[in-house]
Amino acid sequence: MLLEDGRGARNGRPARLFSGPFSASHFPSLSPWLVRDWEGRAMNGLLSVLDRVSIWCLRFGGLLILLSAFLVTVDVVFRKLLGFTLGGADELSGYAFGIGTMLSLSAAMIGRSNIRIDIGYQAMPIPMRAIADLLALIALVGFIALVSWFAYDVLFDSIKHWSRSITPMRTPLAIPQAFWFAGMVLAVVTGVALIITVAMGILRRDWAQVQKVAGIKSVDEQIEEETK
Repeated sequence: MLLEDGRGARNGRPARLFSGPFSASHFPSLSPWLVRDWEGRAMNGLLSVLDRVSIWCLRFGGLLILLSAFLVTVDVVFRKLLGFTLGGADELSGYAFGIGTMLSLSAAMIGRSNIRIDIGYQAMPIPMRAIADLLALIALVGFIALVSWFAYDVLFDSIKHWSRSITPMRTPLAIPQAFWFAGMVLAVVTGVALIITVAMGILRRDWAQVQKVAGIKSVDEQIEEETK
């Protein structure tokens, strides 16, 4: 998704994104301003690492949701045909859905997959759009950070008191809560890195790249993604 290195940019050619399964359709190239100085190279390296981690978290969360769907299906079939239930399928599927959702936040921010209301956005001047993109990103990351603050307290209490679910499975709550909290922390770190990247673009007046990193996807971009 993100720059592999700065060689293409220094030679005057467009810098390439990290080659991943989603890079061609989701993440356009970032401009050379990311690799002109050591700050840009350091930020690029951090974003590249976050990109890889986010993709693997996304895959893991998706796998959990698929497994939970399979478990629920088996439970329903057994209940209808054999007259008994496996037990705990609904509880485990709830944990899987929550974990999958939290672990996907970082990839959603990098891929600009989060939903934004764009009333009046297209009518704004390009610099105003860039500022709106930055403010929207700050608001999103700020909200996730606030939720993470309270999630930490919940996780700490669960570990301290070894809390368990009030179900027959008696699941240690710290296990799913740890995954939820990890997903939130990853999203906050990724969001902060994106905020810095967008702010650098605004300072350099690189409006096109701010749009590609944090802007609302155009209709053409969405059509291109769906047809590939």
